Amino acid sequence: MSDWKNAFLRNRVIPPHSQTARQAPGSSQGLQLVFKQIDGLHMFLFSFFSPASLQYQLRVTLFDSGHQHFFGRTWKSSSHSVSGMQGQSGRVLFNEVVYFHTSLCLSSVVAVVELVSLSTKADGSQDAVGSGFGLLQLFTGRADTSISQGEGRLSLFNGTPRVLLHPTLKDPLQCESNRIRTISCSAVLSKQSLS
Repeated sequence: MSDWKNAFLRNRVIPPHSQTARQAPGSSQGLQLVFKQIDGLHMFLFSFFSPASLQYQLRVTLFDSGHQHFFGRTWKSSSHSVSGMQGQSGRVLFNEVVYFHTSLCLSSVVAVVELVSLSTKADGSQDAVGSGFGLLQLFTGRADTSISQGEGRLSLFNGTPRVLLHPTLKDPLQCESNRIRTISCSAVLSKQSLS
């Protein structure tokens, strides 16, 4: 890869929406998210790929649900393989810690957690396909109070988080009522505020 392309990839950050930046309170908040595992992956998905070549990765991006705008830099976990056998539900152990700091401590700012399957093609390149996503409310207990502080489960929806940008989706935090199908796997994670 050329030097300019490496520099671009290292420094690519999308700024928040200008209205959101103006609404932010003066103080900032640090957060720690610990992603432990994904449970309930259906092993029939692996019939298309050999289990050795299929890996999973988590990606976390901040999203302003009020303005339907992704911002910041996407965090990507290392790739992990699935455990389980054909006909059973699989589990991916991540044990990955994400730290971030933001002054945008608003109820409209959520973390979008995406599960991505990575498969290696014959030419050695990788294909990344979104396998599901979840919305983690960071700054209020409005959505998922079970993980407001401490450990809990995050339900994943089918598809890609790009559906959050669809103009007919009025409240992205209410995905269940917007006919986005929940898949039967969940992420086990913990969240902690840092002072």
